[in-house]
Amino acid sequence: MTTLDKGLEWGAQQSREIFTFRNLKYLVCWLMLWQDSMIGGSILELSTIFGEIPGTRTVEVFAMLLALIAICERTLSGDFKLRRSYFSAPLILILVIFFFSWCRGQIMLQRFNPVLEAHDAFAWPFAFFIVINAFRDDEDRRALWRIIMLAVIPKAVEGVYIYFFTPPNSGKDWGVVQLWRDAYLLGIGSVSLMLFAHYRGTTLRWIKWALYLSTPFLGFTFIMSMRRTFLVSALAAAALMFFTLPKERRRRHLAVASGFLGFMIFFTLITDPMALIGRLSGIVAPQNEGSAYIRLMEWPNVLLNIWHHPLLGVPVGVPWKTYYRMPVSAVYTTLGTHNTYLYWPLRAGILGAVAFFWLLGKLWKTALINNRLRRTEDDFIFGQLAIHLLILYQVSCFFGLMYAEDLPVFMAVVMTTFQLQSKYISGRYSYSEVSLRETLRAGKLVFTPRAIRRASRQKVTSILPVTV
Repeated sequence: MTTLDKGLEWGAQQSREIFTFRNLKYLVCWLMLWQDSMIGGSILELSTIFGEIPGTRTVEVFAMLLALIAICERTLSGDFKLRRSYFSAPLILILVIFFFSWCRGQIMLQRFNPVLEAHDAFAWPFAFFIVINAFRDDEDRRALWRIIMLAVIPKAVEGVYIYFFTPPNSGKDWGVVQLWRDAYLLGIGSVSLMLFAHYRGTTLRWIKWALYLSTPFLGFTFIMSMRRTFLVSALAAAALMFFTLPKERRRRHLAVASGFLGFMIFFTLITDPMALIGRLSGIVAPQNEGSAYIRLMEWPNVLLNIWHHPLLGVPVGVPWKTYYRMPVSAVYTTLGTHNTYLYWPLRAGILGAVAFFWLLGKLWKTALINNRLRRTEDDFIFGQLAIHLLILYQVSCFFGLMYAEDLPVFMAVVMTTFQLQSKYISGRYSYSEVSLRETLRAGKLVFTPRAIRRASRQKVTSILPVTV
């Protein structure tokens, strides 16, 4: 065998190994998006078979495994370059201020110990660093969109299994799936079904039909999850589609939205209508439903804690002070709050609120520009899904812990997908120098006057023809 033949064989073997690692990444990422449950006994959960690692969430184990696979893949390719991100600045700010808050808390408590936030706000920047450097090209972009939608199906099936095959004392009376991430997945499934009713392409048709075939599981699990926060957010997304969809598709959406409402009513009637009505009644009459009442009583307490600690917040790990008596009719926590918008100023003061809304602003700017610059029917689905992922998230932030449990890892995948979509749509990873309003109006990238002046001084001609 000649040297050339040996070289070609080595190159082919290396390509196969990289391809294998790529598929392993996709499998681990898919598992990472739906594995983990607050109700034990599901045969779909790997922790049921292999057990859990104490002090570590299942998704965090998958995140570490994803990092290991990415390192192996990078070693084979010889590429160790780290990816910069449009979302890095607010995430770094979150990491810094929460570390500072944790240090304050340890001094105040006079002890050194890990805290709840180690799996919540602290985890978000680290999870994003892993995911953004594990997925980097256009093939990864297409795969991640599919993985997010396909993660809905096993979670919907798991809810049905839990309802019928787990013991009555397993806690499923509060819902067959109870993690905030799980309910977010079900909301994503509902939004995806509505969007695919408008889809005219072919490449995503198999995902469309996979979701349609899973509709009985999705409808049953969504209703029996008793997650009223996401029922409300899914209905809000359905209503807002009348504004986000192109004008020529809005008339059709009237039938789609009506069908979705009928879909929800149908599964309510065939499952447990009285239990669901009891839970939903807490939205309009929280005094009659313990869980809703306890969350409503959190708000004045949390607001007073923010009022008394406006600059730095209540240190991480230190329970917030109860100014108004909290009844014991339901479970509540003084280490967090069922309102994500209040959580950041509560735990990290003014800078915490700035970091969170800064991150949301970047996510919205990315989603809106990517949707406006769409070119294909697949881009239409991805662009609309990105917008409604944010709608689901932000509506749920009013009533849920959208910073906790498995959501930091899930949102890391969402943000990575947004950034890869930006690179595909516009050729740019960052929109910091792009004017949002003018770009949406013109339908093409329009840079800010400051960016154009800077480019002129540096004699950069790539953006000079585009003016505001």
